[in-house]
Parts: sequence; C-alpha cells; structure tokens
Amino acid sequence: MKFINLCLSIPNLDTIIFYIIFVILIPGYLFSTSDYEALKYYLPALIMLAVTLTEGGSPELFVNLYPNQCINTTMAGFLSTNIINGLAVVGILAQSLVITLATSNLTLGLVSGLITFAIAFPMAQQILPYFINQVDELRYTIFNGNVRFPNNWHKYIAGLIFSIVLLGAQYLLTGTFTMYILSNSDII
Repeated sequence: MKFINLCLSIPNLDTIIFYIIFVILIPGYLFSTSDYEALKYYLPALIMLAVTLTEGGSPELFVNLYPNQCINTTMAGFLSTNIINGLAVVGILAQSLVITLATSNLTLGLVSGLITFAIAFPMAQQILPYFINQVDELRYTIFNGNVRFPNNWHKYIAGLIFSIVLLGAQYLLTGTFTMYILSNSDII
C-alpha cells in the first residue's frame, strides 16, 4: 500500500516506472542480445500492456499511461500514448520488412503488417478496454458488489488473458495467410 501512496503523491511515477521497465530496459536487453525477432513482436504488444495497465489501474494508477479518451487528456497522457503508438508502428514496420526480405514476397510482408496493425491498434485500443470493463461489471453482477478484489487484480488478469487471446489470433492469422500466400506463388 505504501507504493500506491507513493505513486499517488509523485505525479506520473507509475508511467515513469512503466517506461523504464517496458520501454527502455526490456527493449534494450532484447537489442543488446540481438534478439530482433522478439523485439519486433514485443513493440506492438506494448499497446496491449499499456491499455491493460491503464484500464486496470483507473482511476488511481496509470491514468496518463495510455488514456482512452481524447477529451480531458493531459499533455503527459498525450505524449505517452503517441510514444507507445510510435514504438508499435516501428515494430510493425520492422516485422513487415523482415518478412518481405526473408521471403522475397511483398504480399506476405504487407499482409503480416496489416494483421499486426489490425490487432495492435483497433482491437487493442477499443475491444480490450471494453472486455476489461465487461469483466468488471460481471464481477459486480455476480457478487452483488459485495466482493472487491484488491487493487483491481481482476481487471489486470482479464486484460492479460484477452491480450494473450489477441496475440494468439495474430499468430494464427499470420500463419494461415503465410501458408496460403506461399502456396500460391503467382501472387506478387
């Protein structure tokens, strides 16, 4: 509880900690170990992580990490959202270019980038918060508001589970389209 009080007393400390761990340290480690394969998939998944932390932590924690509403967004929230979106776009472009160069198939690279873009942006930004809020309402309905999970852990777990579902859907779609495109070698 002391950490939460500290985060509430220092503005944006939770966002700063997120950036230090998930935007600097983990990508820095992946880059230093030359694990570019994991890095290009990790960067688009940052959006899902940021959305989950923002929705799960509201209204006290991670408010300025990845705000969903454009209305009444602070400058810190605006900058944070755009930095995370920029990193995700870099990851999507890297993934598309690497696949295009590795297979010499432009269509495969474009389809891979389009699938990743569709999962990372519209689905993670719109459907993931909706799912997390529905789980919260379901918790309220099932337990008649009598049960309160500490620090909204049910929201974090719901976001993590749905993020895994989204990443699995991305993997299945990319694999399916890869097999289809590669089997039809006449597609350029």
